[in-house]
Parts: sequence; structure tokens; C-alpha cells
Amino acid sequence: MKRILQLLLAAIGLFSGCSQSGIVTPSDFTREFADALRKAGPGLKVAIVRDLELKITSADGRDSTAFLNNAYDVYKQDPKAKADVIGRFVTAGLETIGAIRDGVDRTRVVPVIKDRPWLEEARQALLSRGAKEVPEHVYEDFSPDLIVLYAEDSAKNIRYLVPKDLELGKIERSELRTLACANLKRLLPKIECRGTNGVFMVTAGGDYEASLLLLDSVWRDGQMEVKGEVVVAIPTRDLLLVTGSQDPRGIEKVKRMAKEASTGGSYRLTQKLFVYRNGKFAEFTVNAEP
Repeated sequence: MKRILQLLLAAIGLFSGCSQSGIVTPSDFTREFADALRKAGPGLKVAIVRDLELKITSADGRDSTAFLNNAYDVYKQDPKAKADVIGRFVTAGLETIGAIRDGVDRTRVVPVIKDRPWLEEARQALLSRGAKEVPEHVYEDFSPDLIVLYAEDSAKNIRYLVPKDLELGKIERSELRTLACANLKRLLPKIECRGTNGVFMVTAGGDYEASLLLLDSVWRDGQMEVKGEVVVAIPTRDLLLVTGSQDPRGIEKVKRMAKEASTGGSYRLTQKLFVYRNGKFAEFTVNAEP
């Protein structure tokens, strides 16, 4: 069965002022990437379809498509780091291919909160690059604006699951949320809370702050010292702001910070606030507060 592989690796800490001179063409970059992939995976057949697109055939005959647009964009930010960029994306790609062949690691399945438009944006991005198939992601609703995607997190890559992964991993949808949340709690670094005057920022490594809304153990039993019920904002995946439902100044400050953070930022989610009530988060409005 053909699979579409999107080799994604977050570009963090890139040099914004680097020189654009000496950048190789997409064609040359594709050839270098293909050569590196062949060396790193001797059992793979790698064919160049067109600039920034490869067809990969595994040893067991499975075909996949790798789009190199993201790798090329990262490379252009720092041309001197070309070998490192190619190496990182090749490693991520091989890991993804291996995961598809060998099944999913149940102990690394985690929940990822995304904004709902992400589904269509990801679909259109693949279609615009010539993809003939678009994978069906495994997800469930969180709110009208947000969804919970499920992914396999590894040391060098994160791969969003498709229904076939659940079958290979023998994971029932009914157990998926419980399994993923237990894994997330185990895999996260120490969760820290910083702030004063009724407004706090919760941090947990920078990748899964928004997903903390799914961990009941973080929010129950009054662990957050706020006025009233816990109210949170997740304007981006790595920013989690907390205040209390009976703290008007705190709510206004959190609203302002959420708006500023989500305007033009990456990994945006929503400017809406959520309240922890009856063991789960729901959208919060001042008028609806009991």
C-alpha cells in the first residue's frame, strides 16, 4: 500500500540573518538528499520523481513519497548547514519508514492539540506538492475550534497516526486517549508553574504545553492557587497561561497575552479561554461563569 511520507522536522533556532549566497538549486538539493538517503538506508530504492520529490521503495516492496520542500526551506535559512539539515531530515525519514514497516510503538503514542483548520491545511499542502493520496489522521474533537491528534513521538521525529497504525499496534480507539495521556505524563520533563498576581505560565519542555489540558492530574484537587475555577489559554502549542475565574484582572491579562501570542506566531491554536469544570475543560466566557 502506498503511503505519503511528509518529512517534517521543526526548524528551531535558525539564523535569520544568514547569507543567501551559494544556495544550491532544488534539483541539486534533491540529488544530494537522494544520495544521502541511499547511503543511510542501503535496503531502500530511491528514485527522483521531480525536484524536491522522491519515490522510496522499501525492502519489502512498500512505496512511499517523500517531499523535500520543508528540508529545502530549512537549508536555505543557513546554507552552510546543508549537510546537517540533510542528515537530520534523512534520519527522521528513515525513522518514519521503519515505524510504518514495523508497527507503532504503543509506549510512544501521545496526544497533540491542534486547531481544526490544520487538517485541511495539511491536506492541501500535500496535494499542492503532487500527492496522489492524503493520509487520514487519527483524531477526536476537543472543542469547536480544536482537535486532539494522536502521534508517535520519538527522539528525532513525530509522526501523526493513521487508522492502519492502530490496527498494527493493536490499539482500540476506546483506549487511545487513556494510553496517550499516560505516555505523555511519563515522557514529559518536569512540569513547572511560574508567575505572580494571579497569572501563571505552565511549562513542560516546549512541545506539549497545550496537551497538558488533557492531563487531569495537573488540574484537580486545587493544585493551581487561583481565585475560583482554573481558567487557561493556549494561544500556541508551547504557551499555557493560567488564571482564576474570579480574577477579572487576571482574565483580562491572559486574554491580552493570548491575543499577542497568537497574532502572526507559529503553532497557533486559539485565543479562546477554557475553564476546568467537572473534571474537564470547556470554553469559558465571563457571562457563563457560575
